[in-house]
Amino acid sequence: MNGTVLSNTVLSNTGLLTTGRMVRAEVRKLFTTKAVPVTLAIAIVLAVGSVIIDALVAGRSGAAPLGTDASTNQMLKFGAIPCVVMLILGILAAGSEFRHRTIVPVLFATPQRARVFAVKVIVIAALGAAFAALVFGLGLETIVLTLSAHGIHHLPDGVGRLYAGTVISSACFGMIGVALGALTRNTIGAIVAAIVWTLFVEQVILAAIVPGVEKWLPTAAAIGLTNAPGAGTPSPVVAGLVLAGYAVALLAAASRTTIRRDVT
Repeated sequence: MNGTVLSNTVLSNTGLLTTGRMVRAEVRKLFTTKAVPVTLAIAIVLAVGSVIIDALVAGRSGAAPLGTDASTNQMLKFGAIPCVVMLILGILAAGSEFRHRTIVPVLFATPQRARVFAVKVIVIAALGAAFAALVFGLGLETIVLTLSAHGIHHLPDGVGRLYAGTVISSACFGMIGVALGALTRNTIGAIVAAIVWTLFVEQVILAAIVPGVEKWLPTAAAIGLTNAPGAGTPSPVVAGLVLAGYAVALLAAASRTTIRRDVT
């Protein structure tokens, strides 16, 4: 009995050590090239820049005056930036492994495909959450400094909700990206298709043709999490459940594909 318990403990510790090594390897792969840090840096510049631009145009051409809730909420609409970035990075993280055949030595070293896939998902989701927290924090600090420079020292209600919503959305879009990359194994095609679907098909075509359906799709769910409540968007709780549901469904399909499909 004691031998069995000891054996199970050893196996469990070995599994944890293996998983830890896999996590470190995934992080190293992400930051080995300059693409990831450069992309993250560009996204930060875009987020902070969008806040500054919104502040500069406040009160002009019919825009809400600076310091009003409407103006500040407009300045806070940069949550889509980390979401799009993590969607792209998720696709690259999964799809590039198959495109460049680097998945083959990975599976030789750790022939447990489910664990390899799960570690990749966890690392991308954690990166998405951390990156979104950083972007939102920097954007919010820019807003506070901008408003303070004009003698304004209050923020609209719900800023904390938008912070949490941006973190959740970015993590979910990162996971969706991993699923799409694993399913398609074509990084360029998957990125183009995902961006076209997210920014054009959902927001333009389906919003005009079937608005009742469009609001239950991933982009509308992300808007419900990252923007102030508006007409036609689901509540934050519903939006979070919808977006998480899409991520789980796509990951389940991608996991089955990754486990069964030949990688050579």
